[in-house]
Amino acid sequence: MKKKIIIPIGIVALFLVIGFIIFDNNKIVSTITLDINPSIEINLTRNEKVKSVVALNEDAKEIVNGNLKGKSIDDTLKQITDNLIEKGYVAEENFLEIILYSEGDISNKELETKLKETLEKKKIDSNITTIKKVSKEDEKLAKEYNVSPAKIAYIKTIVKENEGINVEDLANKSVSELNETKITGKYCKNGYTLEGDWCLKEINRTQALQGNVCPDGYTEHEGKCYEEVGAIETNNYVCNDGFKLINNNCVSEEIDDARGKCDSGDYDPVSGYCIKKELIGEAEEYCRLTPATDILMNHKCYGPKPTINGSCLNGDRLINGGCVDMSSYYESDYRCKTGDLGNDNKCYKEVKTKPTSYYCERDGILNGTKCEVKHTQKPQKERTCPSGYTPVDDGSRCLNLKKIATKESGLVCEGENSRLKGNMCVIYEMIEAKFN
Repeated sequence: MKKKIIIPIGIVALFLVIGFIIFDNNKIVSTITLDINPSIEINLTRNEKVKSVVALNEDAKEIVNGNLKGKSIDDTLKQITDNLIEKGYVAEENFLEIILYSEGDISNKELETKLKETLEKKKIDSNITTIKKVSKEDEKLAKEYNVSPAKIAYIKTIVKENEGINVEDLANKSVSELNETKITGKYCKNGYTLEGDWCLKEINRTQALQGNVCPDGYTEHEGKCYEEVGAIETNNYVCNDGFKLINNNCVSEEIDDARGKCDSGDYDPVSGYCIKKELIGEAEEYCRLTPATDILMNHKCYGPKPTINGSCLNGDRLINGGCVDMSSYYESDYRCKTGDLGNDNKCYKEVKTKPTSYYCERDGILNGTKCEVKHTQKPQKERTCPSGYTPVDDGSRCLNLKKIATKESGLVCEGENSRLKGNMCVIYEMIEAKFN
């Protein structure tokens, strides 16, 4: 007979409690998303250990390539940063722009501090945009475009400020491109990268050639190598030509003539009246070439010839005292003594009346018979060169024209619209950026 094994109730309860604690500690209590262009989701358990790391788009798949499960959030952020550097998304001593969102036990402020500390250890400066809240619609659109809901929420703030841009235009753009679009209103269609006023798309790569180049820190200008530094951003805002800075916005005002609404007739923008044609009567038919002598018959004009001994030769017909060749004629014309000739060969007069009301064809504010149209842009920070440096190329570069260097041997790219990357020349298609 088998013995019954009796387990005390207290031990059973203890196992249940331990099991619950283990289960509870493995439960996801925080979800973090990082958007650079790689979009990454990190899920944390109660003890801030990684439950899973999810690549939300194709770029993120090569970043989330290690076994991060069970690691601390600090170690995970360090590993992700190392992977970003290794894959060329950011270089050490470079700048990284990030959209950050945290939902659950760990706060945005705490996570932002951890992330900044991790990047600073790699000598990477950063600009972190923190999203406080995402909506159900953001989550739905995020799945559609394979990005995080936080990135969609940020894109929607740009769309709201820039009419003519939609979520689809920006969904696949990097965070740095999004920030540039937010400031300037410029953007590129999918497949192109925004850089300043231009949209770039890689179309080919060729082997770089050996040649003479300017040393590091110097750039070529009019055949010589001058020391170059970046421009300094001031606290002053500036606007593009044609725009004025009004209440921290760049505003362009246009005054157009409004169009009139007519009860009858058509509106003529030149005269500003409604014009209707009224019938006066039938037009007069006549022969235009030699009206004094030509004979009009059945809408045709015939030229008479003189008679010989009171008769006509060669089969010509005698009409109104003249000989007429019935095979030689031209079509008659019509004319009006008053009014204008219509397509139906009748005479009309123009009747002008004032419009019953006015409206604006484009978006604008109606003011009497004028339309006030306003265009707005986001202002840009003014950029200036440091003391001792001269702006060239419309201010895009700052050169010390007194500090010249000799060219040295190096790799060069000879083709137009090409850049040196490693030992390869990347050739780009360049089109002008769209402007909202």
